[in-house]
Amino acid sequence: MRLHSSGAGSDAAGRSWRRSMGRVSRVLCVGVLLVVLTTVVQCVGAESLKRTFLQPAPDLIKENFPLSNLTRHVVDRVQLADRKYETTKDDDVVRVRLMHRDHPDSPFSSSSSKSFQTRFAEALQRSYSRAAYLGEKMRTPASASAQNKFESAVSAGTGEYLMSLSLGTPPQQFAAIVDTGSDLNWVQCLPCKICYQQTTSKFDPSKSSTFHAVPCTNPLCQALPVQGCADAACQYDYVYGDQSSTLGELAFDTISLRNGGIPEGIPDFAFGCGHSNQGTFAGAGGLVGLGQGPVSLISQLSSTFPNRFSYCLVNLNAAATTTSALLFGNVDVVAGVQYTPIVSNPLHPTYYYIQMVGISVGGNNLDIAASTFDIDSSGAGGTILDSGTTITMLTLPAYEAVLTAFKAQMTYPLVDGTPYGLDLCFDIAGVTNPTVPEMSFQFQGSANFQLLPENLFAIVDTANTVLCLAMAGSEGFSIIGNIQQQDHLVIYDRVAQRIGFAVTTC
Repeated sequence: MRLHSSGAGSDAAGRSWRRSMGRVSRVLCVGVLLVVLTTVVQCVGAESLKRTFLQPAPDLIKENFPLSNLTRHVVDRVQLADRKYETTKDDDVVRVRLMHRDHPDSPFSSSSSKSFQTRFAEALQRSYSRAAYLGEKMRTPASASAQNKFESAVSAGTGEYLMSLSLGTPPQQFAAIVDTGSDLNWVQCLPCKICYQQTTSKFDPSKSSTFHAVPCTNPLCQALPVQGCADAACQYDYVYGDQSSTLGELAFDTISLRNGGIPEGIPDFAFGCGHSNQGTFAGAGGLVGLGQGPVSLISQLSSTFPNRFSYCLVNLNAAATTTSALLFGNVDVVAGVQYTPIVSNPLHPTYYYIQMVGISVGGNNLDIAASTFDIDSSGAGGTILDSGTTITMLTLPAYEAVLTAFKAQMTYPLVDGTPYGLDLCFDIAGVTNPTVPEMSFQFQGSANFQLLPENLFAIVDTANTVLCLAMAGSEGFSIIGNIQQQDHLVIYDRVAQRIGFAVTTC
């Protein structure tokens, strides 16, 4: 079965996200249907409805997810579809293998093989959790930063991608969660006061000849949201949105990344040496932050490589066996990359905000006020590009307009999406090659982020008869998730303060 882009059809408008999810910033009052969340967030207000993150029952699971069979049928997309990107020269770029959490080499991977449906349902659950934490963080007044512990909006168990890195001399290797929504890099360190179980050995500073503490007076120590000082050495305390945490000392050591299989050692890299770490972090050795703060990996690499990084994510079905590319430094790209400025949000400086100005479905611009996507004076709102959220979450007025447009332009009967944790599903029984309308996100600078059919819809049942929109709604802000970024080259050009994207084959 192949899924195609198409023109308009007709249908009636249906239920809104409020009825199925309530408000994502107030969700996670746990209901029990098929999968129960282990983290409970208190429901607030009469309109805050229960949201149950569902895993399909065994009879709804099949081994091969149809996204791998979808085709592209828009001419300007086809022109880019088979173009690869290349690096300029080896001393300008470091290539890193980016593993999805379901890859066999990932510490997240279970010993038993999971069907795509199970993996997709679990990823959907993590997306809703992360969106709720992000929403709560973005509604927190700036004065709240005066609390005695800094809290990151990230949920420690929601890491979707990992990379390998080594620290110390000689190198000690780890697999760490990669997150564009965090700044601090850290690994579990010996001696451990409290440490979770990880699949590899913990970092042992006593075995590294290049390990040394970061002084309390160092600007990187001062850049931490909460820091302390013990014996003139910088101390940190980082709490995540699900109350997982890491506490330890900020230290310098040599970091080695993979560059075509050859370690590339960079001295005096600052990272958190965590001696007290609570939570699971799903067995990973730590976390790599790619945010905009000065302690993030990309910020620290900027003195060695050009201040740019990029990735090209394979589709979610292939991600179980194939790695994606993560590159630090210059990337020489064929024509077709469109750029939009990175938007500053001083109250939430870590995240990569971009200014969405509109959405089109089936070639028609939706009636959405441009102000819908603005960042307000409290720092709330806006649109962030996020590698750690699986599906795109659109602010409610935009999301409801998208639902209405797809219902109006698709002719297939509606199906209840509740069993799949999604809002808009269609019955495509007997349809050999279902078609879906085109869709694009429009950003500042006349940049169009064109979405492929496989970025939009998922066939979610064992009989290949239910087609669901792989998006959801949130209150007050939007997230461009990694499913919508797959098979796109995404370039974070921090030198020019812009983000570029183009359809390609990853």
